[in-house]
Amino acid sequence: MMLEWDRIKTWDYVVDAVASEYHLKFKIDIQDIKQNLYQWFVEHPNKLDTWEAIGEKDAKNLIYRSLRNQALDYCQAWKAKTGGYETSDLFFYQADMIEALLPSVLRGEINLAHKLNLGGTARPSAPSEGGNLMAMMVEIDAGFWKLGKEDRKLLFLRYSENMDFQGIADEMKLPSEDTARMRNKRTIRKLINKIGGFKPYRDEDLPEVQPPVE
Repeated sequence: MMLEWDRIKTWDYVVDAVASEYHLKFKIDIQDIKQNLYQWFVEHPNKLDTWEAIGEKDAKNLIYRSLRNQALDYCQAWKAKTGGYETSDLFFYQADMIEALLPSVLRGEINLAHKLNLGGTARPSAPSEGGNLMAMMVEIDAGFWKLGKEDRKLLFLRYSENMDFQGIADEMKLPSEDTARMRNKRTIRKLINKIGGFKPYRDEDLPEVQPPVE
């Protein structure tokens, strides 16, 4: 199915925003990124139909999220091709791994990486084989210092001082324990984005809606 250009152009402002963001991140030609983002509309006509039907604001947010994933996937593949490696070689952090390493990172115990046990047997290879835990901890430490002051304080209270969420809420004058918990979750996501981001997901189109049988 081919979409009319005028319909795609309706969302040009979202395409421009996403292309500009990833052009700055990866230094790839912005027109190449935009061309790839336009391809998303051609490959996801049913998803676009469904999202446009629920209203412009919600559709914009959903399209923005999918286009950012499309741009990330394209830019990583482009970097891999020009750098002579496979995208399968890339390492992506998970929230539970970050939370397991943060206590040692924040206490300055990076040189004790060999004593850490993250648990499980399916942990993927990290950036530096042979010294992978230490390499991860160095990256996490660098990402931590790129966060804002309040975000660093929250992570320090939680993972260095081992404070519970109610205690964090009291210390940081947050409305509730749940607010502190959600703030912690968002901050971990911010940290992951500072050190490479999340793995792109496969964005499949929705099945075509069949008309009701008379």
